[in-house]
Amino acid sequence: MSSRAQVAVFPPLGRRAPRPGATTVAIRERPALRVLAFAAFGLYGALRWASMLHPAPTWRSLGMLAVATAIVAIGILLDGRARALLVFAGVVALLAMFAFSGVPFSWVRHLRIWATADGIGQGLSGLPRTLIPYTGLDPWIREVMLLGGGLLLLGSALILALAPRPLSETRRAVSAIPLLTLAVLPSTINRPPGVYVHGLLLFGLLALFVWGERLDQDDGAVVVGVAAIAAAAGMAFAPAIDSHKPWVNYQALTSSLAPGASESFDWSQRYGPLAWPRKGHEVIDIKAAHQDYWKAQNLDVFNGRGWVAGEAAGGGQLAGIDPDSIQQWTQTLTVTLRAMKTNNVIAAGYASQPTNISSGVSAGASPGTWTTNTQLGPGDSYQVSVYDPHPTSGQLETAGEDYPDTLIGYRALFIPATAAGTELVFPTFGSHEHLQSFGVPPQSHPARLMKTSPYGRAYALAHRLAHRSATPYNFVQAVMSYLSHGFSYNENTPVHQYPLESFLFNDKYGYCQQFAGSMALLLRMGGVPARVAVGFTNGSYSTSGHDYVVGDIDAHAWVEAWFPHYGWVRFDPTPAVAPARGGKLAIVSNAPSLKPGGQGTPSVRGLGSGPTGPSTAAKGRGASSPLVWIIPLAVLAVVAVVLLALTRTTGEPSADEMLAELERALARSGRTISSGVTLVELERRFRTSPDAAAYIRRIRMARFAGDGRAPTTDERRALRAQLRAGLGMGGLLRGLWALPPRWRMPALRRHSRPSTSGPRPSTS
Repeated sequence: MSSRAQVAVFPPLGRRAPRPGATTVAIRERPALRVLAFAAFGLYGALRWASMLHPAPTWRSLGMLAVATAIVAIGILLDGRARALLVFAGVVALLAMFAFSGVPFSWVRHLRIWATADGIGQGLSGLPRTLIPYTGLDPWIREVMLLGGGLLLLGSALILALAPRPLSETRRAVSAIPLLTLAVLPSTINRPPGVYVHGLLLFGLLALFVWGERLDQDDGAVVVGVAAIAAAAGMAFAPAIDSHKPWVNYQALTSSLAPGASESFDWSQRYGPLAWPRKGHEVIDIKAAHQDYWKAQNLDVFNGRGWVAGEAAGGGQLAGIDPDSIQQWTQTLTVTLRAMKTNNVIAAGYASQPTNISSGVSAGASPGTWTTNTQLGPGDSYQVSVYDPHPTSGQLETAGEDYPDTLIGYRALFIPATAAGTELVFPTFGSHEHLQSFGVPPQSHPARLMKTSPYGRAYALAHRLAHRSATPYNFVQAVMSYLSHGFSYNENTPVHQYPLESFLFNDKYGYCQQFAGSMALLLRMGGVPARVAVGFTNGSYSTSGHDYVVGDIDAHAWVEAWFPHYGWVRFDPTPAVAPARGGKLAIVSNAPSLKPGGQGTPSVRGLGSGPTGPSTAAKGRGASSPLVWIIPLAVLAVVAVVLLALTRTTGEPSADEMLAELERALARSGRTISSGVTLVELERRFRTSPDAAAYIRRIRMARFAGDGRAPTTDERRALRAQLRAGLGMGGLLRGLWALPPRWRMPALRRHSRPSTSGPRPSTS
């Protein structure tokens, strides 16, 4: 027999012959029923998953279901062909899931991976504290929860679409696992009414999904009867095994997603050296109509050494403020905590009672501030209406001096003139009244006590600056000007018995605590109601999230002075080089090492920090937590799984399968062949690469000599190198597309088996 009689001409593209010696076990395929069963099962699961949010995002859940069902339908239409197209559809479906979950569509369209990853990381960090159904305001928690359901739907759809045909029950069961999770997990967290009815419905949907396509019309009655008996038995035994408590502790499962450490801020003013590590934690996000300073507390009382939280006599309400001012400078904030724990309601200016805090709130010591009954933490969110005026210098210049009597406490100072201390009330600006005193001997004169006290020089300075000023606003500006000349910003400050007096006349350097505390001290001595406020500067505006991102470095102290018609107006005497004001000052490295809790404790304990101390603010998203890597890694994992699914092969391929793959590889690499070309001739063409020629020889031997051994990895790699040769920059990718790498894994279930009897087909 001639050699030409033992070679084969290429069959038509795409035609595959059955393997020699194999018989096929018929598996019933009902594509329409498969799509229907998936849609029904997915609909129930999607609605149950959406019930974990209030209000339930029903239309978003239905959109996710439609995308997943479309993937199943595409997989059926392609029927194992053009798997690259199916992979592309899966990637598009993944992006659609992000969009339906609430991630801004512009982020999805422009693949803003890092911004999305950071937002999802923030949502994940808030899950351990989340109550189900979630009624909070944090959009990222809602989006993360909804996205989880979408990924379960898509995972189930891809398992169905990428599975080889015919589809086995094992594959269907694996595909049902994500759908079961979608339906069952919400019920384990929040027990629904009629739970046994839900179980019965779930049983029916699962049975239809896994076994529906196998049923013949004649078997329907028997199967339904058996299913009914099983369902009745389940209903009977369910109460005995029902523990009436969740089987899944979702808070324990999600607790590992929370950031490793959260800031806990103590706003006490200790005026010692600042020596803390700055880590760049994002502590709060605030949605607001315009930027502001975000207040945690008012320090209304001067106790003889520094400013502390307390109730000033009379209190400062909104009385005496024009209604037009209140209307103009009132806004509603949506505050979301990130890496922070606090009992203080972070707001701005004068805050009304906040809403959406489930634990309840109580009024703070200072009017317009609030505290929570239980500590808030990452993911907690609330809304609060605030009034914080920002009048122009011209408006403040003409505001006048008509201070209400309720503000008398904001012109008072405790002065260490006696052993017990003396409270002095200073006359209003521009008046000819005298100092008033409480708790001093009758023979003592308040003015004399003030001049001979440790704050005598500060009183003389305030009196001199006020005397030169025509209006309260001029006086405020005079104090600001005084502190801006000859004073410098430095975080390594010494510890003194009277730190503000020493700052003004001896050291003349410090940070926000010294600058704000000294200014408020001078203003009260000059007759202008004043106090120190603590919290955060405005942070940085995020154009992607449309909110203000506030970091731990933004912790700050400033001054508020009261003006008729407007109320408390903010002033910041701290130099602009301060990190909280956007400066780039290097951290002082030679600060003394001090033991926490003693005299001279680093003022991290006073300006905001718990065990880890405040840290450098992350001016923008992306540095809040290692969770920013979750989405990129998840996307890479999905791509890897899809690639493995595309390149996996079960067992040894048949000669016809290898021949069809070779024909596709030649076409994809542009190596066109004429009609009638034989394997022998093709082998001769690749003779310059022995391994590539050996690849084609193995196909020829398998087809005509009964040798079922597949080409080796080296031979396949050599042929791929020949196919991409001369194709330029894109040759590598084109070669991989033409002849992708293959890896083998035993199939979960074989649908064909070799025949054990009968003659072996001829190989000639």
